[in-house]
This record gives sequence, structure tokens and C-alpha cells, in this order.
Amino acid sequence: MNDMTLYWLMMGLIFVLTIILLVLFKKRTRFEIFPDLIMARDFAYPANIPNYAIKSITLIEKMPRVLMRSNGYSGLKTWKGIFRIIGGKRVLLYVEDHNKGPIIKIETVRESVYINFKDREQTHQLYDEMTRNVKILNETELVDCRVITDIRSWAIVVVFIAITMVIGLLPVMI
Repeated sequence: MNDMTLYWLMMGLIFVLTIILLVLFKKRTRFEIFPDLIMARDFAYPANIPNYAIKSITLIEKMPRVLMRSNGYSGLKTWKGIFRIIGGKRVLLYVEDHNKGPIIKIETVRESVYINFKDREQTHQLYDEMTRNVKILNETELVDCRVITDIRSWAIVVVFIAITMVIGLLPVMI
């Protein structure tokens, strides 16, 4: 195999890996609602939001202004992951269309979680399920803690970089 063939093979592999990761990151988040917990089932940004940290669950029409992405995915209208909004507050976003509401806002003791779907009706259904099933505790019963998130997104990025580096070093090793 000559050097150019190997080069294009490596570039093809990197391209395919990038497309696979983008598809997985863009995949819709599923939510499971329990009286004491809201679970966000996501490939890269799974989270558990315990009711002992939830101050309120409301429906808003407009997202606050996002200043920066800390550890997340932002493509077209979709925002997923950890971001910072005006005032420097850390937020967790599962937003499929940040330009249109409604948006579910879960205010916890330390941060907020914003959720919406492209379909307004699905957002309303999830909000109704949350308000119907999640037991909101009194202010005195709340515990000062962060939303429990997984570090899976960092691990995915590290593995992707490692694979890319190995592919890039193949010509040197061969």
C-alpha cells in the first residue's frame, strides 16, 4: 500500500468516526419521570435530577441568553450539555430548538436544567408528566447539591482523540 492510499484511508476513517459521533450526540434524549427523580437518558450527557434538589418546574417561552458552551454540543438549533448563561450561571441543556418555546425549566438548588423538543406538544406532555409525578419538597427539605451528571462526554472525546492519533500515526508505525 502506498503512502497516498494509506493517507486517504486514514482520512476516511476519521471522517466516518466524526459522522458517527455527531449522529450519536444529536440523538434525542429520553426522560424517565419518578416521584423522587428525573432521569435524562442521553448518549453523551446523562443526568439524574433528584427531587431533594428541585426548587421548581416551570414552563417558559424563551431561553435565557447563552454565553458559552462549557462541555456540550451545539449544532444548528440543538444545544446539549453544560453551558453558561447570563450571570455566569451553569445550566444543563437538552434543547432541540432554542429559538422557540415552550421550554421546561427545572430550577434546582445550584443550577437549572432546560428541556424542549421541536414538537411543542411533546414538550407540554413531558411538562405535564413532570408536574403530575415529581414530588416537589418544601424549601427546608432541599439539599444543596449539583445535578448528578455523568462524565461520559469527556470519555467519548478522549477515546475519539486517541483513535484519531493512532490512525494518524499508522504511516509512521508501518
